[in-house]
Amino acid sequence: MATIRGMKDEVNYLITEIIDDCNTFIAYNSDKRENAVKLIEEAVDLRNIMIGKINNTDNYTSKYFKDLRKQLEKEADSIFEKLRKLIK
Repeated sequence: MATIRGMKDEVNYLITEIIDDCNTFIAYNSDKRENAVKLIEEAVDLRNIMIGKINNTDNYTSKYFKDLRKQLEKEADSIFEKLRKLIK
């Protein structure tokens, strides 16, 4: 079973990667800055939602953490896909 701290670390790591990639994109494509900033905001919103769900003290089961991890991966992949479309 994942620990609460471990899950939070995973969330923070993944969101940091998204933000770093967006910032790199902005550095080379300043004309599309607003679109990348929206992706950063979406990533921060995802982080806040996931941390809030992790802090939910009612459901500390391994299935709960597994479902959270799947949701995080799905949402993060969606943001990365949007960034990939911006790059094209």
